[in-house]
Amino acid sequence: MVLREKDANAQILRNFIDFSNKPNQFFLTNLQHSIPDILDDNECMGEAKSRAGVVEGIRLLKRKYKLNNIDIAYIFVLIARGFKFRIITERVFLCEENAINPSFEYFTPVKPKISDNFNMKTAVLNAIAECQDKENEEIAQTLVNSIPELLEKSYGVRYTGRYLSINQWLELKEQEGIWTSENKLRLKGYDIEPWMIGDILTLQVRGWYLQEIPEKFKGNDYIFIKN
Repeated sequence: MVLREKDANAQILRNFIDFSNKPNQFFLTNLQHSIPDILDDNECMGEAKSRAGVVEGIRLLKRKYKLNNIDIAYIFVLIARGFKFRIITERVFLCEENAINPSFEYFTPVKPKISDNFNMKTAVLNAIAECQDKENEEIAQTLVNSIPELLEKSYGVRYTGRYLSINQWLELKEQEGIWTSENKLRLKGYDIEPWMIGDILTLQVRGWYLQEIPEKFKGNDYIFIKN
């Protein structure tokens, strides 16, 4: 679990979703004010030192700083884009290691609810933490294999459907389905589970979209579009 307090996890997830289209510099500037020691180019230079995952890094930072939930959300976004925690003589730094800084040309400022249940929100945030080191293609392929309306993109085919942000797609699914007591979004024919939401939100933070493929009779399918 990211934090023990499930309401705090819910706030972190909310900010992760709402700020997912901001550039890296936005997060770095804000973190520089609230946690100035976390960013140090000199300490980050040279060979990679002891690394820590996002949950461990946040746990270590909380020993020294009173982290706000929004600070943690900003860290989650940067980790998702390739920044890494390094531990150097018991100090924790956030270092850029082949990080991406995606653009969001087709992003629409929609804010999906992601259930009213704090357990569900915590499960989604945990899923985001667990997939940080996964490659985009691995995440996308797993989602295509798990969600029927997400399709493989056919080579050489020109698609003309509208672009949707992941947030738009999730909002559509919430309108079509119902959240169950098992912390799943139940749709016609399949369920969307917390790990699926965590994985697809991670792709959004990395600049991925969906393109709609309208089907007259059976509803719409979608393909992933890589920024």
